[in-house]
Amino acid sequence: MSNPGYSDPIDHAFAFVAKHYADATGFGPATTNRSANLAVTLARYGCDEPTVVAGVLLSLLDACPIDRRSGMEAKVNEKFGPAVLVSVRDATEPHYDPEGRRRGWRTSKQEFLVHLLDADPRALDVVTANEIHWCGSSLTIVRRLGPEYLPIGSGVALTDIEWWHGSLAELLATRSDWRRRDMLEQLRATSAAVARAMHESS
Repeated sequence: MSNPGYSDPIDHAFAFVAKHYADATGFGPATTNRSANLAVTLARYGCDEPTVVAGVLLSLLDACPIDRRSGMEAKVNEKFGPAVLVSVRDATEPHYDPEGRRRGWRTSKQEFLVHLLDADPRALDVVTANEIHWCGSSLTIVRRLGPEYLPIGSGVALTDIEWWHGSLAELLATRSDWRRRDMLEQLRATSAAVARAMHESS
């Protein structure tokens, strides 16, 4: 008998991140905070199991250096299948150019927007959930500590963050094959709240 409160693929996705994060990224042990928040957000909006799995795996691929990326994608494909791989790959920001050089913050976001024009709709769910999580956690940081403690690159201004969230929301609104309009409204609301808090703190 199936257990509606348990998902084997989602459970395996968390274990996969915990197992492979240090080796794949060169960093220390993984924190599952981001993965857990994305899973909760995606489930709250009624996303299907493969989408939630992709959301759990996003932090792993997002932190993976370019020279380890293809190997990690192969492991994801073997463990979770091509549909999940497509979704998480499409949802991962292109931090590196084709020559393997790290892109700047804005250039990376611009390339991401171009990529998302044709991305898998499940990937759009994951990207939106990730930004909702970022806005929620950032709002707490700004209110408690100040905007200077936000986890963004040096030289990134409030206007850059507003541009990114505004551009993403505009793109999502044009994707007629993407049905999560309630997620879009939440993204708009939370990103606006972050902008207000940052303005008030400056």
